[in-house]
Amino acid sequence: MRLEGPVTQVARSQQTVYAAVNDVEKYKDYMPSAVSSFATGEDYGMPWFSFTIGGMPEIKMVRSVAEPFSRVVFATPMGAKISLEVRIGALADEQSSVQVAIEADVNPMLRMMVERPLRRFLDDLSEKIGQVK
Repeated sequence: MRLEGPVTQVARSQQTVYAAVNDVEKYKDYMPSAVSSFATGEDYGMPWFSFTIGGMPEIKMVRSVAEPFSRVVFATPMGAKISLEVRIGALADEQSSVQVAIEADVNPMLRMMVERPLRRFLDDLSEKIGQVK
């Protein structure tokens, strides 16, 4: 299942937005209010963040791709396969576009249960990343 958030315009340069979304510490500011127990760290040089949302188990996301100024991907290292992709485009010197997507390998029955909460999570995350400072 792949869900894509809206393309959001950001009044910051592509480099500034990339630096912000590549920094795992900043994701605490981007998380929706329903997220609890946010943590960050690094394992073997790979930065990660983890969080819980609702009554779900903790989700740990490790940075797996960092294409300078255009794309950052975080993925779960084990368990359910979930990835979070942030694409960044340049619109002008101080204007960028950002689109966030979630890809999750879930069976059809589970999809019906998680699609709405994931969509809400994705929309909230997209909105907050769109306010990069």
